[in-house]
Amino acid sequence: MPFAKRYDDRNALRSYFDGLLADWSMQYYTMNEFVAQGDTVFARGECAWTNKKTNKVAKTPKVDYWRFKDGKVVEFHEYFDTATVYGATVP
Repeated sequence: MPFAKRYDDRNALRSYFDGLLADWSMQYYTMNEFVAQGDTVFARGECAWTNKKTNKVAKTPKVDYWRFKDGKVVEFHEYFDTATVYGATVP
């Protein structure tokens, strides 16, 4: 999964979304629980994507970690079932 790596600036983050959207089509992205403390937010939910090459769907739980400084995002981590996502990439 080439998109599952570290991105350190705005341009790199754009390339993440470009690569993701080139290979995947989002079915849904639902966050239904949020926990906030200070400048930190955790969001928990579920998403599903269809791989454009295999037409397989990857449905996975998802947790996002956000940290803000002066109203801007300075750190973001996402956690999902990488085995399920990888499984949707192979024929």
